[in-house]
Amino acid sequence: MALTKLFPMVQFKKDTWEIDEFDCASIFLLVGTERAMVIDCGMGIGDLRGAVEMITDKPLVCVISHGHVDHTGNARQFDEIWINPRDAAAPIPQSLERRKWDTERIARRQKGCIGAPYTMFNLYPYDIDVDLRDGADEKMPVIRELTDGMKFDLGGGRIVTAYDCPGHTKGEMVFLDEMTRTLIAGDALNFNLGVSACPVETTLRYLKRLRDMGDRYDGIWNGHHDFRALGMPLDEDCLPNVIAILEDALAGHIVPCETPSFWGQSIPLTYGVRTNDQTNAPAARPETSKPARRITLRRGRNFVGIDADNIYEKKEQV
Repeated sequence: MALTKLFPMVQFKKDTWEIDEFDCASIFLLVGTERAMVIDCGMGIGDLRGAVEMITDKPLVCVISHGHVDHTGNARQFDEIWINPRDAAAPIPQSLERRKWDTERIARRQKGCIGAPYTMFNLYPYDIDVDLRDGADEKMPVIRELTDGMKFDLGGGRIVTAYDCPGHTKGEMVFLDEMTRTLIAGDALNFNLGVSACPVETTLRYLKRLRDMGDRYDGIWNGHHDFRALGMPLDEDCLPNVIAILEDALAGHIVPCETPSFWGQSIPLTYGVRTNDQTNAPAARPETSKPARRITLRRGRNFVGIDADNIYEKKEQV
C-alpha cells in the first residue's frame, strides 16, 4: 500500500517550505539552484521524500537538528544525513511502539493549543497503523558529522550555516539561511521548552549568541508549529523571555510553577524524567537515561523546564 504524501505544507518565503507532519513535527525544505536541503525528518509518518520530490527534483541534503524520536523518523529515506555527533547515538528510527505512542500524544498536544473546534474532527489523511513507517529493515543512511559553523551551499548564493545550540539536547543545532533571513531552530527554542540536557549556564550562552545574530534573520521557525501558525515564525517575545528566565535561574531566582500539561496530564512542580527527554511528557514514558530533577519556570507565555541540579558549568566544560 502506498504511503501518504498528503502532508499539509506552506511556502512561507521564496523557495522555502514548512511541511507539517500531521501536527507531530515540522520539516523544512530550502531549495537552491543546485540542491535542496531537508531539515529534520519527523516521526516517520508517510512518504516524506515523495512529498519533497513533488516540490523539487534537486539533489537533497538532509540535516537533523537533534536526535529525538520526532526528528529522525524518516531519515532512512535519505542516502545520508548530517547530525551532531553528540546526538548521533540514538537509533534511527527509534522503535515503532515508541513512535506510535508519541505520535498520538504530540498531535493531541498541538491541536490542544489551537482549541476545541479544531480537535472535534480527524483532519489527517493517514492511517497510523499503515503510514507510520517501521523503517527498521530499510537501509541506514550514511551518517555525517554536523559541526558548529558548517556551511552548506545550495547554489545561487543560498548558503545555510549550522550552529550549535545545546540545551534541549547536547547536540541541538540551528540553521541560518542569510539569503532569506530565516533561522530554523529545531527544538532549541519554543514557548514550551525543555533545556535539561546541559547546564543552564551553557544553554543561556548559546541562546544569547542566537539573540546577537538577530540582525541576520527576520524570524525564528521552530520544529513544531504549536504556539504559532503553520508557516509563521515564533513571536518576537519568545527568545527574550527564555533568556530572562535562564538569567534569573543563574542568579538563583528560581520560582517553580505548576502548569497544566500540554499532553493532557498535570505536571507536578518537580518530578523525575530522563535527561534527554525535554518534551513535557509524563514520567510513564519509556526510560532511557538517568533521572533529572526538572522544574518548570514561567515568564509571560513561556514555560521552560530546567534541571535544578544542573545550573552552572563545571570548570572543565568549554
